[in-house]
Amino acid sequence: MAPKTSAKPKRHKKRKSRTEVSSDSSDSEPERPSKQVKSKASGSQDARESSPSSAEENTARDKSSSREPTRAEIEAAFSQFYMQRLTAEFADDLERLRTSDDFKDEAVPMLIAALKGGTVMFSTEEKTRIVLAGGEKDV
Repeated sequence: MAPKTSAKPKRHKKRKSRTEVSSDSSDSEPERPSKQVKSKASGSQDARESSPSSAEENTARDKSSSREPTRAEIEAAFSQFYMQRLTAEFADDLERLRTSDDFKDEAVPMLIAALKGGTVMFSTEEKTRIVLAGGEKDV
């Protein structure tokens, strides 16, 4: 009698998981943990369910692996992103600096080089993560 009782709640949980997965089909992140929970909790039916979702994950991996940017592309994209954010955050200060009496046109390249120098404090992994996160938002 005890195995039947434990089997019924598992079936009930599987049904709830299926509805959660189908409702979250647009979000790939919440889908993965629920699949892992299902695969731990069940048997052959979950294997059949995970094969279509595995195909979706493989397609997503193929898309991301086919468009992996090179190190130079990451550096350029991060530098552009960093400069845009920097100029947006410090727009008032940069405007005051630009309009001050002692600021000369020859100082512009030096200012740009100094601002770009701030990208050095980020590691390659951080730059990659930021660039890829920005790319996902654009899509």
